[in-house]
Amino acid sequence: MQLFKIAWRNLNRNPVRTAIAVLAITTVVIIVVFARGLMVGLTESSFGMYMDNHFGHVRLAQEEYLKRETLLPLDYTVDGLEGAGADEMITEIEKLERVQQVLPRISFGAMVSIDDELLRMVGVGVDPEREQQHGGVAGDVIEGRMPASGNEILVGKGLLERMDADMGDRITLLFSDAYQSLRGRTFEVVGIREAGTAALDNSYFYLPLNTAREMLWLEDEVTDLLIFASGAGEAPALQADLEEFLTGGGADQYSVVVWNQADPFVEFYYEVAGVMDLVYVLFILMGAIVIISALTMIVRERTAEIGMMGALGLRGRDIMKVFFLEGTLMGILGSLLGVIIGGVITFHYSRAGLYVEDFAVLSEDLELLIEPAFYLAFDLENLVVSLALGIIVVALSCLYPAFKAARMEPVQALHHVEE
Repeated sequence: MQLFKIAWRNLNRNPVRTAIAVLAITTVVIIVVFARGLMVGLTESSFGMYMDNHFGHVRLAQEEYLKRETLLPLDYTVDGLEGAGADEMITEIEKLERVQQVLPRISFGAMVSIDDELLRMVGVGVDPEREQQHGGVAGDVIEGRMPASGNEILVGKGLLERMDADMGDRITLLFSDAYQSLRGRTFEVVGIREAGTAALDNSYFYLPLNTAREMLWLEDEVTDLLIFASGAGEAPALQADLEEFLTGGGADQYSVVVWNQADPFVEFYYEVAGVMDLVYVLFILMGAIVIISALTMIVRERTAEIGMMGALGLRGRDIMKVFFLEGTLMGILGSLLGVIIGGVITFHYSRAGLYVEDFAVLSEDLELLIEPAFYLAFDLENLVVSLALGIIVVALSCLYPAFKAARMEPVQALHHVEE
Protein backbone atom coordinates (compact mmCIF):
# COMPACT_ATOMS: atom_id res chain seq x y z
CA MET A 1 0.00 0.00 0.00
CA GLN A 2 2.89 2.38 0.75
CA LEU A 3 4.40 1.71 -2.68
CA PHE A 4 0.97 2.32 -4.24
CA LYS A 5 0.74 5.71 -2.50
CA ILE A 6 4.20 6.66 -3.78
CA ALA A 7 3.23 5.66 -7.35
CA TRP A 8 -0.04 7.60 -7.13
CA ARG A 9 1.73 10.70 -5.81
CA ASN A 10 4.29 10.48 -8.60
CA LEU A 11 1.54 10.86 -11.22
CA ASN A 12 1.06 14.48 -10.09
CA ARG A 13 4.73 15.41 -10.40
CA ASN A 14 4.34 16.04 -14.14
CA PRO A 15 0.58 16.29 -14.79
CA VAL A 16 0.97 17.23 -18.49
CA ARG A 17 3.03 14.14 -19.26
CA THR A 18 0.63 11.99 -17.27
CA ALA A 19 -2.37 13.49 -19.09
CA ILE A 20 -0.81 12.80 -22.50
CA ALA A 21 -0.10 9.17 -21.57
CA VAL A 22 -3.62 8.66 -20.20
CA LEU A 23 -5.14 10.32 -23.29
CA ALA A 24 -3.21 7.97 -25.58
CA ILE A 25 -4.61 4.91 -23.82
CA THR A 26 -8.09 6.45 -23.71
CA THR A 27 -8.04 6.99 -27.47
CA VAL A 28 -6.99 3.46 -28.40
CA VAL A 29 -9.45 1.87 -25.93
CA ILE A 30 -12.27 3.94 -27.45
CA ILE A 31 -11.25 2.57 -30.85
CA VAL A 32 -11.23 -0.99 -29.50
CA VAL A 33 -14.67 -0.66 -27.85
CA PHE A 34 -16.12 0.84 -31.04
CA ALA A 35 -14.44 -1.72 -33.34
CA ARG A 36 -15.54 -4.70 -31.23
CA GLY A 37 -19.10 -3.36 -31.10
CA LEU A 38 -19.08 -2.86 -34.86
CA MET A 39 -17.70 -6.35 -35.56
CA VAL A 40 -20.14 -8.07 -33.21
CA GLY A 41 -23.07 -6.01 -34.52
CA LEU A 42 -22.18 -6.72 -38.13
CA THR A 43 -21.72 -10.40 -37.31
CA GLU A 44 -25.07 -10.71 -35.56
CA SER A 45 -27.07 -8.86 -38.23
CA SER A 46 -25.38 -10.08 -41.40
CA PHE A 47 -24.53 -13.61 -40.35
CA GLY A 48 -28.03 -13.96 -38.91
CA MET A 49 -29.42 -12.87 -42.27
CA TYR A 50 -27.28 -15.42 -44.11
CA MET A 51 -28.45 -18.15 -41.73
CA ASP A 52 -32.15 -17.28 -41.94
CA ASN A 53 -32.20 -16.95 -45.72
CA HIS A 54 -29.58 -19.28 -47.16
CA PHE A 55 -27.64 -21.53 -44.81
CA GLY A 56 -29.32 -22.19 -41.47
CA HIS A 57 -26.77 -23.28 -38.89
CA VAL A 58 -26.26 -26.27 -41.15
CA ARG A 59 -27.50 -26.70 -44.70
CA LEU A 60 -28.41 -30.05 -46.27
CA ALA A 61 -28.60 -30.42 -50.05
CA GLN A 62 -27.34 -32.58 -52.86
CA GLU A 63 -23.65 -32.00 -53.49
CA GLU A 64 -24.31 -31.50 -57.20
CA TYR A 65 -26.97 -28.89 -56.40
CA LEU A 66 -24.50 -26.86 -54.34
CA LYS A 67 -22.08 -26.81 -57.28
CA ARG A 68 -24.75 -25.52 -59.68
CA GLU A 69 -26.75 -23.42 -57.24
CA THR A 70 -26.32 -20.16 -59.15
CA LEU A 71 -28.36 -21.72 -61.99
CA LEU A 72 -31.19 -22.63 -59.55
CA PRO A 73 -31.54 -26.16 -60.93
CA LEU A 74 -34.47 -28.43 -60.08
CA ASP A 75 -32.68 -31.64 -61.12
CA TYR A 76 -30.85 -32.27 -57.84
CA THR A 77 -33.40 -32.24 -55.06
CA VAL A 78 -33.66 -33.63 -51.55
CA ASP A 79 -36.18 -36.47 -51.80
CA GLY A 80 -35.47 -38.22 -48.51
CA LEU A 81 -33.63 -41.40 -47.60
CA GLU A 82 -33.66 -43.81 -50.55
CA GLY A 83 -36.29 -41.65 -52.24
CA ALA A 84 -38.84 -42.09 -49.43
CA GLY A 85 -39.73 -38.39 -49.49
CA ALA A 86 -38.43 -35.18 -47.94
CA ASP A 87 -41.24 -34.87 -45.36
CA GLU A 88 -40.43 -38.21 -43.76
CA MET A 89 -36.75 -37.31 -43.73
CA ILE A 90 -37.51 -33.98 -42.03
CA THR A 91 -39.50 -35.79 -39.34
CA GLU A 92 -36.54 -38.07 -38.63
CA ILE A 93 -34.07 -35.17 -38.57
CA GLU A 94 -36.23 -33.30 -36.05
CA LYS A 95 -35.80 -36.22 -33.66
CA LEU A 96 -32.05 -35.58 -33.41
CA GLU A 97 -31.09 -34.13 -30.04
CA ARG A 98 -29.41 -30.93 -31.24
CA VAL A 99 -31.99 -30.05 -33.90
CA GLN A 100 -34.29 -27.18 -32.93
CA GLN A 101 -35.82 -26.25 -36.27
CA VAL A 102 -35.86 -27.51 -39.87
CA LEU A 103 -36.89 -25.18 -42.71
CA PRO A 104 -37.54 -26.88 -46.08
CA ARG A 105 -36.99 -24.61 -49.08
CA ILE A 106 -37.49 -24.78 -52.85
CA SER A 107 -35.59 -22.11 -54.79
CA PHE A 108 -36.30 -21.52 -58.47
CA GLY A 109 -35.94 -18.85 -61.12
CA ALA A 110 -38.84 -16.78 -62.38
CA MET A 111 -39.49 -13.68 -64.45
CA VAL A 112 -42.18 -11.19 -65.32
CA SER A 113 -42.69 -9.03 -68.39
CA ILE A 114 -42.60 -5.29 -67.62
CA ASP A 115 -42.88 -2.86 -70.55
CA ASP A 116 -41.57 -5.46 -73.03
CA GLU A 117 -38.64 -6.26 -70.73
CA LEU A 118 -38.16 -9.41 -68.68
CA LEU A 119 -37.51 -8.81 -64.99
CA ARG A 120 -35.69 -11.78 -63.42
CA MET A 121 -36.26 -12.86 -59.84
CA VAL A 122 -35.94 -15.77 -57.42
CA GLY A 123 -38.90 -17.62 -55.99
CA VAL A 124 -38.65 -19.51 -52.69
CA GLY A 125 -41.18 -22.10 -51.60
CA VAL A 126 -41.48 -22.06 -47.80
CA ASP A 127 -43.47 -23.89 -45.16
CA PRO A 128 -45.64 -21.07 -43.70
CA GLU A 129 -46.07 -22.69 -40.27
CA ARG A 130 -42.39 -23.46 -39.80
CA GLU A 131 -41.37 -20.00 -41.02
CA GLN A 132 -43.73 -18.37 -38.53
CA GLN A 133 -42.17 -20.39 -35.71
CA HIS A 134 -38.61 -19.51 -36.74
CA GLY A 135 -39.39 -15.87 -37.49
CA GLY A 136 -36.56 -15.15 -39.95
CA VAL A 137 -38.59 -14.30 -43.04
CA ALA A 138 -41.87 -13.77 -41.19
CA GLY A 139 -40.24 -11.20 -38.91
CA ASP A 140 -39.42 -8.93 -41.87
CA VAL A 141 -43.02 -8.64 -43.13
CA ILE A 142 -43.83 -4.92 -43.02
CA GLU A 143 -47.29 -5.09 -44.59
CA GLY A 144 -49.81 -7.87 -45.03
CA ARG A 145 -48.94 -11.42 -44.01
CA MET A 146 -47.07 -14.58 -44.93
CA PRO A 147 -48.59 -16.59 -47.82
CA ALA A 148 -50.66 -19.43 -46.36
CA SER A 149 -51.89 -21.47 -49.31
CA GLY A 150 -52.77 -21.40 -52.98
CA ASN A 151 -51.46 -18.71 -55.29
CA GLU A 152 -50.39 -16.23 -52.61
CA ILE A 153 -46.96 -14.62 -52.52
CA LEU A 154 -44.88 -12.45 -50.23
CA VAL A 155 -42.74 -10.04 -52.27
CA GLY A 156 -39.61 -8.08 -51.41
CA LYS A 157 -40.30 -4.36 -51.17
CA GLY A 158 -37.76 -3.39 -53.84
CA LEU A 159 -38.96 -6.11 -56.21
CA LEU A 160 -42.57 -4.97 -55.81
CA GLU A 161 -41.52 -1.43 -56.74
CA ARG A 162 -39.60 -2.70 -59.76
CA MET A 163 -42.75 -4.50 -60.93
CA ASP A 164 -44.78 -1.31 -60.32
CA ALA A 165 -47.22 -3.32 -58.21
CA ASP A 166 -48.77 -3.03 -54.75
CA MET A 167 -50.51 -5.04 -52.04
CA GLY A 168 -53.47 -7.02 -53.34
CA ASP A 169 -52.36 -6.85 -56.98
CA ARG A 170 -52.35 -9.96 -59.16
CA ILE A 171 -49.09 -10.69 -60.98
CA THR A 172 -48.43 -13.26 -63.71
CA LEU A 173 -45.00 -14.88 -63.43
CA LEU A 174 -43.14 -17.11 -65.89
CA PHE A 175 -40.98 -20.01 -64.71
CA SER A 176 -39.55 -23.38 -65.78
CA ASP A 177 -40.69 -26.53 -64.01
CA ALA A 178 -38.64 -29.63 -63.20
CA TYR A 179 -39.11 -30.86 -66.78
CA GLN A 180 -37.75 -27.61 -68.29
CA SER A 181 -41.19 -26.61 -69.54
CA LEU A 182 -41.95 -22.88 -69.55
CA ARG A 183 -45.10 -22.16 -67.60
CA GLY A 184 -46.99 -19.19 -66.24
CA ARG A 185 -49.14 -18.60 -63.18
CA THR A 186 -50.94 -15.65 -61.65
CA PHE A 187 -50.35 -14.85 -57.99
CA GLU A 188 -51.89 -12.44 -55.50
CA VAL A 189 -49.56 -10.24 -53.43
CA VAL A 190 -50.60 -10.80 -49.79
CA GLY A 191 -47.50 -9.43 -48.06
CA ILE A 192 -44.44 -7.21 -48.43
CA ARG A 193 -41.06 -8.07 -46.94
CA GLU A 194 -38.27 -5.62 -46.14
CA ALA A 195 -35.13 -7.42 -44.99
CA GLY A 196 -32.98 -4.29 -45.18
CA THR A 197 -30.62 -5.51 -47.91
CA ALA A 198 -31.04 -5.03 -51.64
CA ALA A 199 -29.86 -8.57 -52.43
CA LEU A 200 -33.10 -9.89 -50.90
CA ASP A 201 -35.55 -7.03 -51.21
CA ASN A 202 -34.99 -6.44 -54.93
CA SER A 203 -35.03 -10.03 -56.18
CA TYR A 204 -36.92 -12.48 -53.92
CA PHE A 205 -40.54 -13.50 -53.50
CA TYR A 206 -41.99 -16.30 -51.34
CA LEU A 207 -44.87 -18.72 -51.82
CA PRO A 208 -46.28 -21.75 -49.94
CA LEU A 209 -44.14 -24.88 -50.22
CA ASN A 210 -47.05 -27.04 -51.41
CA THR A 211 -47.85 -24.53 -54.16
CA ALA A 212 -44.22 -24.54 -55.30
CA ARG A 213 -44.16 -28.34 -55.39
CA GLU A 214 -47.35 -28.54 -57.40
CA MET A 215 -46.43 -25.94 -60.01
CA LEU A 216 -42.83 -27.18 -60.43
CA TRP A 217 -43.77 -30.88 -60.54
CA LEU A 218 -41.71 -31.68 -57.46
CA GLU A 219 -43.80 -34.11 -55.45
CA ASP A 220 -42.36 -34.72 -51.96
CA GLU A 221 -39.10 -32.87 -52.69
CA VAL A 222 -37.19 -29.70 -51.76
CA THR A 223 -33.99 -28.15 -53.05
CA ASP A 224 -32.43 -27.80 -49.59
CA LEU A 225 -33.02 -27.93 -45.86
CA LEU A 226 -31.96 -25.20 -43.43
CA ILE A 227 -31.35 -26.86 -40.06
CA PHE A 228 -30.96 -24.93 -36.81
CA ALA A 229 -29.53 -25.88 -33.43
CA SER A 230 -29.93 -23.84 -30.22
CA GLY A 231 -27.07 -21.58 -31.36
CA ALA A 232 -24.59 -21.08 -34.18
CA GLY A 233 -21.78 -22.38 -31.97
CA GLU A 234 -23.29 -25.87 -32.08
CA ALA A 235 -23.15 -26.03 -35.88
CA PRO A 236 -20.04 -28.30 -36.11
CA ALA A 237 -21.55 -30.82 -33.67
CA LEU A 238 -24.87 -30.66 -35.52
CA GLN A 239 -23.04 -31.29 -38.78
CA ALA A 240 -21.45 -34.42 -37.31
CA ASP A 241 -24.86 -35.68 -36.11
CA LEU A 242 -26.41 -35.17 -39.54
CA GLU A 243 -23.55 -36.83 -41.37
CA GLU A 244 -23.92 -39.85 -39.07
CA PHE A 245 -27.66 -39.84 -39.72
CA LEU A 246 -27.19 -39.74 -43.50
CA THR A 247 -24.50 -42.42 -43.44
CA GLY A 248 -26.82 -44.71 -41.50
CA GLY A 249 -29.56 -44.08 -44.07
CA GLY A 250 -27.28 -44.73 -47.03
CA ALA A 251 -27.79 -41.20 -48.39
CA ASP A 252 -24.30 -40.39 -49.65
CA GLN A 253 -25.62 -38.05 -52.36
CA TYR A 254 -26.31 -35.35 -49.78
CA SER A 255 -23.84 -32.80 -48.45
CA VAL A 256 -24.02 -31.13 -45.03
CA VAL A 257 -22.39 -27.68 -44.88
CA VAL A 258 -21.83 -25.51 -41.80
CA TRP A 259 -22.98 -21.90 -42.22
CA ASN A 260 -19.53 -20.31 -41.97
CA GLN A 261 -18.17 -22.55 -44.72
CA ALA A 262 -21.04 -22.14 -47.15
CA ASP A 263 -20.08 -18.88 -48.84
CA PRO A 264 -16.65 -17.38 -49.69
CA PHE A 265 -17.55 -13.98 -48.27
CA VAL A 266 -18.86 -15.42 -44.99
CA GLU A 267 -15.85 -17.72 -44.70
CA PHE A 268 -13.45 -14.84 -45.32
CA TYR A 269 -15.22 -12.52 -42.90
CA TYR A 270 -15.37 -15.24 -40.26
CA GLU A 271 -11.61 -15.78 -40.54
CA VAL A 272 -10.96 -12.02 -40.35
CA ALA A 273 -13.13 -11.77 -37.24
CA GLY A 274 -11.02 -14.50 -35.67
CA VAL A 275 -7.81 -12.45 -35.90
CA MET A 276 -9.31 -9.15 -34.81
CA ASP A 277 -8.34 -9.73 -31.17
CA LEU A 278 -4.71 -9.50 -32.28
CA VAL A 279 -5.49 -6.22 -34.03
CA TYR A 280 -7.07 -4.87 -30.83
CA VAL A 281 -3.92 -5.77 -28.87
CA LEU A 282 -1.76 -3.97 -31.44
CA PHE A 283 -3.97 -0.88 -31.17
CA ILE A 284 -3.56 -0.76 -27.40
CA LEU A 285 0.15 -1.45 -27.74
CA MET A 286 0.41 1.69 -29.87
CA GLY A 287 -1.02 3.69 -26.99
CA ALA A 288 1.16 1.84 -24.50
CA ILE A 289 4.25 3.06 -26.37
CA VAL A 290 3.47 6.55 -25.06
CA ILE A 291 3.48 5.22 -21.49
CA ILE A 292 6.71 3.27 -22.10
CA SER A 293 8.33 6.46 -23.40
CA ALA A 294 7.02 8.44 -20.43
CA LEU A 295 8.31 5.87 -17.93
CA THR A 296 11.69 5.74 -19.65
CA MET A 297 11.97 9.52 -19.34
CA ILE A 298 10.88 9.33 -15.71
CA VAL A 299 13.54 6.73 -14.93
CA ARG A 300 16.23 8.98 -16.44
CA GLU A 301 14.97 12.04 -14.60
CA ARG A 302 14.80 10.23 -11.28
CA THR A 303 18.17 8.49 -11.45
CA ALA A 304 19.32 10.22 -8.27
CA GLU A 305 16.05 9.44 -6.56
CA ILE A 306 16.36 5.77 -7.52
CA GLY A 307 19.92 5.74 -6.15
CA MET A 308 18.74 7.35 -2.91
CA MET A 309 15.89 4.80 -2.57
CA GLY A 310 18.37 1.97 -3.00
CA ALA A 311 20.84 3.53 -0.56
CA LEU A 312 18.09 3.77 2.05
CA GLY A 313 17.54 0.00 1.76
CA LEU A 314 14.64 -0.23 -0.70
CA ARG A 315 15.02 -3.46 -2.61
CA GLY A 316 15.20 -3.63 -6.40
CA ARG A 317 11.86 -5.38 -6.70
CA ASP A 318 10.22 -2.64 -4.60
CA ILE A 319 11.67 0.04 -6.89
CA MET A 320 10.37 -1.97 -9.83
CA LYS A 321 6.90 -2.12 -8.23
CA VAL A 322 6.80 1.67 -7.83
CA PHE A 323 7.43 2.34 -11.52
CA PHE A 324 5.29 -0.61 -12.59
CA LEU A 325 2.39 0.69 -10.49
CA GLU A 326 2.88 4.21 -11.83
CA GLY A 327 2.57 3.03 -15.44
CA THR A 328 -0.27 0.64 -14.65
CA LEU A 329 -2.24 3.39 -12.91
CA MET A 330 -2.00 5.49 -16.06
CA GLY A 331 -3.23 2.45 -18.01
CA ILE A 332 -6.15 1.93 -15.64
CA LEU A 333 -7.20 5.58 -15.80
CA GLY A 334 -6.93 5.65 -19.59
CA SER A 335 -8.76 2.33 -20.00
CA LEU A 336 -11.59 3.42 -17.70
CA LEU A 337 -12.06 6.69 -19.57
CA GLY A 338 -11.85 4.85 -22.90
CA VAL A 339 -14.47 2.30 -21.88
CA ILE A 340 -16.84 5.01 -20.60
CA ILE A 341 -16.54 7.22 -23.69
CA GLY A 342 -16.43 4.27 -26.09
CA GLY A 343 -19.42 2.73 -24.34
CA VAL A 344 -21.46 5.93 -24.75
CA ILE A 345 -20.58 6.11 -28.47
CA THR A 346 -21.35 2.41 -28.98
CA PHE A 347 -24.67 2.73 -27.14
CA HIS A 348 -25.66 5.65 -29.35
CA TYR A 349 -24.95 3.79 -32.60
CA SER A 350 -26.59 0.62 -31.28
CA ARG A 351 -29.81 2.65 -31.32
CA ALA A 352 -29.32 5.13 -34.17
CA GLY A 353 -27.30 2.89 -36.51
CA LEU A 354 -24.38 3.86 -38.69
CA TYR A 355 -25.46 4.28 -42.32
CA VAL A 356 -22.85 4.05 -45.08
CA GLU A 357 -24.35 4.91 -48.46
CA ASP A 358 -21.39 3.68 -50.51
CA PHE A 359 -21.49 0.35 -48.72
CA ALA A 360 -25.17 0.02 -49.54
CA VAL A 361 -24.32 0.35 -53.23
CA LEU A 362 -21.41 -2.10 -52.88
CA SER A 363 -23.52 -4.72 -51.10
CA GLU A 364 -26.15 -4.44 -53.83
CA ASP A 365 -23.60 -4.81 -56.64
CA LEU A 366 -21.94 -7.83 -54.97
CA GLU A 367 -25.28 -9.25 -53.77
CA LEU A 368 -24.09 -9.40 -50.15
CA LEU A 369 -26.61 -9.91 -47.36
CA ILE A 370 -25.40 -6.90 -45.39
CA GLU A 371 -27.59 -4.06 -44.20
CA PRO A 372 -26.37 -0.57 -45.18
CA ALA A 373 -27.18 0.58 -41.64
CA PHE A 374 -24.81 -1.01 -39.11
CA TYR A 375 -26.16 -1.33 -35.59
CA LEU A 376 -23.30 -1.72 -33.15
CA ALA A 377 -23.61 -4.30 -30.40
CA PHE A 378 -23.68 -2.73 -26.94
CA ASP A 379 -23.08 -5.26 -24.19
CA LEU A 380 -21.24 -5.61 -20.90
CA GLU A 381 -18.88 -8.25 -22.30
CA ASN A 382 -17.44 -5.80 -24.84
CA LEU A 383 -16.79 -3.20 -22.13
CA VAL A 384 -15.23 -5.68 -19.69
CA VAL A 385 -13.01 -7.29 -22.36
CA SER A 386 -11.85 -3.90 -23.67
CA LEU A 387 -11.09 -2.68 -20.14
CA ALA A 388 -9.17 -5.83 -19.26
CA LEU A 389 -7.32 -5.77 -22.57
CA GLY A 390 -6.24 -2.17 -22.03
CA ILE A 391 -5.04 -2.71 -18.46
CA ILE A 392 -3.22 -5.99 -19.17
CA VAL A 393 -1.39 -4.79 -22.30
CA VAL A 394 -0.32 -1.54 -20.62
CA ALA A 395 0.77 -3.35 -17.45
CA LEU A 396 2.92 -5.78 -19.43
CA SER A 397 4.40 -2.88 -21.41
CA CYS A 398 5.51 -1.21 -18.18
CA LEU A 399 7.64 -4.15 -17.11
CA TYR A 400 10.69 -3.17 -19.17
CA PRO A 401 11.20 0.43 -17.93
CA ALA A 402 10.33 -0.71 -14.37
CA PHE A 403 12.86 -3.54 -14.61
CA LYS A 404 15.44 -1.08 -15.95
CA ALA A 405 14.95 1.16 -12.91
CA ALA A 406 15.21 -1.80 -10.53
CA ARG A 407 18.57 -2.88 -11.94
CA MET A 408 20.27 0.43 -11.23
CA GLU A 409 23.04 0.21 -8.63
CA PRO A 410 22.53 2.87 -5.91
CA VAL A 411 26.19 3.97 -5.88
CA GLN A 412 26.39 4.27 -9.66
CA ALA A 413 23.09 6.14 -9.80
CA LEU A 414 24.22 8.67 -7.24
CA HIS A 415 27.64 8.95 -8.85
CA HIS A 416 26.02 9.50 -12.28
CA VAL A 417 24.07 12.46 -10.91
CA GLU A 418 27.08 14.00 -9.21
CA GLU A 419 28.95 13.88 -12.52
